[in-house]
Amino acid sequence: MTASVKSAFLVPFFGDLPPYFDFWAQSCEANHEHFHWFVYNDQISSRSQLNKAVTLIPYQFEEMKADLKSVLDLNIPGKHLRRVCDYRLLFYWIRREEEALDTFDFIGFTDMDMVYGELMAYMPENPLQYGMISADDDRPCGPFTLMKRDRMELLRQYPGFREEMERVEHRSFNEAVALMEIFAQDMPVHCRADELQPGMASNINSVHLFGVWDRGRVTVTDCWRRQREGGFYHFSRYKDKDRFAIDSAIVRRDQWAIHKFGICDPKTLWNRVKMTLSLYI
Repeated sequence: MTASVKSAFLVPFFGDLPPYFDFWAQSCEANHEHFHWFVYNDQISSRSQLNKAVTLIPYQFEEMKADLKSVLDLNIPGKHLRRVCDYRLLFYWIRREEEALDTFDFIGFTDMDMVYGELMAYMPENPLQYGMISADDDRPCGPFTLMKRDRMELLRQYPGFREEMERVEHRSFNEAVALMEIFAQDMPVHCRADELQPGMASNINSVHLFGVWDRGRVTVTDCWRRQREGGFYHFSRYKDKDRFAIDSAIVRRDQWAIHKFGICDPKTLWNRVKMTLSLYI
């Protein structure tokens, strides 16, 4: 049954795609048999298949607002980009036909400040038995959450649905326990960090660590030199720092390291020194 499971991640991103985007997209590709990422962006001019796992779709913020009004009768107040974290929950309805989303078992949301490993290897056994699968403990996870597609209507029926989506304030409903509870009404949920997100596992120092992507596999190492392999490595705390330097020339190589000083080739001596230093300073 697991072999036939298909999931679609709907990823709206308004503005220039981030400098680490190519690494993110490359890490998606190895997962193309079970996962597909649809990226909606206002800086591209035409729809294209970036690789087997990633489709780029031109899409404007105002276009999204109009679609939400037309399809769901929602009034989105202004252009508050942080709220896109919650609006992405709604893309199933407004892009259902264009991306043939009813051919997928799960509809997901995810971030770009991360690289993926072999995702199916760290999914729960028999995933179709769950209404939600996330990579955080007992709640949805912004970087990785899957919602059972045939249960999506439960979200639209939620009594606070309109209030949550039309508010100006960003309250991260996409990571709220209330969202998990919606999908737990008539099915179990699987919300656990341990396997999918090893950087948040209980026996790993989640602050002092680095990740290595190696031929489609992701391993994290912490300051105690403990290692865990898993579904993805999320480097959100580093991405906006001036010190975070990205060696874009290595994106097609078979290994990269991601740490507080950037994305680099882990095979050189100096880069290995920086990786080690990143654990302690």
